[in-house]
Amino acid sequence: MNTFDELPLLPSIKKSLQALGFTTPTEIQAKVIPHLLSNPHGDIHAQAQTGTGKTLAFGIPLLQAIDSSLKSVQGLIVAPTRELVTQTYESLKDVSRESGINIEVVYGGMPMDRQIAGIRRGAQIVVGTPGRLNDHLRRKTLSLRDLKVLVLDEADIMLDMGFKEEVDEILNYAPEDRAIWLFSATVRSGIKELIQSHMSDVFVVRAAEKGTVSSQVKQYYCVIPSRKRTEVAARFIEAAPHFYGIVFCQTKTLTSEVMEQLASRGFRANCLHGDMSQALRNQVIRGFKNKDFSILVATDVAARGIDVSDLTHVINFSLPHEQESYVHRIGRTGRAGKEGIAIVLVSPAEVHKIRRLEKMANTKVQEISVPPVEDIIKVKMEAVSDFIEQAKQPNKKLSPVHTAVQELVQSFSEQELRNSLALALEDKFFKDMSFEKFENVRPSSSDGRAPQEICIEAGMDSGYTQEMVQEYVCKTCNLDERDIQKLRVLNTKTFIAVPEDRLMACLEAMRANPISKKNPKAYLVRDEYREREGGFRGDRRGGRDGSSRGRYGRSDDRGGREGGYGRGSSSYRRGGERSEGSYFGGGQDRKKKKGSHRRGNDEGKSSRY
Repeated sequence: MNTFDELPLLPSIKKSLQALGFTTPTEIQAKVIPHLLSNPHGDIHAQAQTGTGKTLAFGIPLLQAIDSSLKSVQGLIVAPTRELVTQTYESLKDVSRESGINIEVVYGGMPMDRQIAGIRRGAQIVVGTPGRLNDHLRRKTLSLRDLKVLVLDEADIMLDMGFKEEVDEILNYAPEDRAIWLFSATVRSGIKELIQSHMSDVFVVRAAEKGTVSSQVKQYYCVIPSRKRTEVAARFIEAAPHFYGIVFCQTKTLTSEVMEQLASRGFRANCLHGDMSQALRNQVIRGFKNKDFSILVATDVAARGIDVSDLTHVINFSLPHEQESYVHRIGRTGRAGKEGIAIVLVSPAEVHKIRRLEKMANTKVQEISVPPVEDIIKVKMEAVSDFIEQAKQPNKKLSPVHTAVQELVQSFSEQELRNSLALALEDKFFKDMSFEKFENVRPSSSDGRAPQEICIEAGMDSGYTQEMVQEYVCKTCNLDERDIQKLRVLNTKTFIAVPEDRLMACLEAMRANPISKKNPKAYLVRDEYREREGGFRGDRRGGRDGSSRGRYGRSDDRGGREGGYGRGSSSYRRGGERSEGSYFGGGQDRKKKKGSHRRGNDEGKSSRY
């Protein structure tokens, strides 16, 4: 299949594709569409990275399979976030414009009665988030009795966000003879379990090898102290006069903080995270696509559904927890034949993770220094020159103010005016510039091994989450959350890496004020198995001998499974409702907001992000 014209599509769909300028399919479309057209009732698992055209890969065959004379739901598309739901809906509406097929969208934050009215008007395809779809199914305002195809889009992210129960519930409402079209970027344990539980005779297709990185993306890492990350990110942005990109952060709180600090330096920046209202998020995404601002600070989940082809940069404020997330992030630049730049900021203690990343993603990440002040001055001087050139252009409509200023200028000498202009231009273009010099910071460990960590013999089995431990460490040790270089909460143990000069003080503070009344043991360890852990999940080899016993000889100490199903997952866990520590309430039941730790919700909220 070289062109869409070669496919036996409905004339209305072909017409829409031609009008949209779609002539040549992407790799995933060329592999998936012909198969689904000839076998629409079969199950399929398609694996492809973000931005490869997955929406049309399932959208075109789904539109082809709809009986336009039957005014009931025949296709259901489930996606993890509102942004992705909206993007999918808009793409299908464009392609189905000439077909008369009725498509409706449902997600949290929209009035329920409006969604019900849309479904009752004869929706044939419904696109929605798991939580809101189940609301309609329970209320019987959505019927799946005539469902032919169930599409699970970005299924790996859906499970990571803790939507396993919601997906299972949707499948229970669906008829047994429905086809499942499963699309994901990765194949984690949760995906495998989903396939084994609900699918049969699955046709598997991959558009590219797992973890591949486009050759159009130049990758760099910069070693800097954790507390200087915002300043360094600003320096890289200043060094690129036409910067248009995304700064990825791990948490919603950090996203807001980084955006505010960048904005205070005069950058045109905005942020995107799961706590924002849908109307505000739509406004931010629209503003970014229209280039009303050039810097978007976002979490992974919030950035899902943003499809911008001309991003120049992606800056990772820190390494993501998983190698696949890194690939997804940097894959947002270097598109459409254009070159992109990806930069990851790492602390000295995290340098070894770069080597691990290179091995797992089969790529090369080069070290880069912080742009020196002299380079920033050169870039800004170009803007100064442009400003002066524009001011030289004749202006036919001179205001009364301009005339008054000209009269005042004539009363000064040439040298006085030169000095005044230089001061004014310095204030306009260099006022927020930092002249701090950043020396190259390298790991201080002379033997090349990773720095020591503090181990607390308590973890998720005691009810602790990543956020709870982070809060405890920051308050007990008087640290900023960015000073915590690594934090891993496993089932029965927790590992914490802090700056070397604070290591002993933090250990003593944790021993003096333990995380719980049971006074779990706290001691120093050296991460000798960092090549297995490496900050990324996916290597399940166990200890040095390659056995499956895990790092401390117990299988339940390995940090849980990779998908959204495992009992060790921080985003999906039944237990952990009770806190027993002196810091977290002295053994009292800790009430949790629904969805804050067990699973995400339609707004993309998840403890992992």
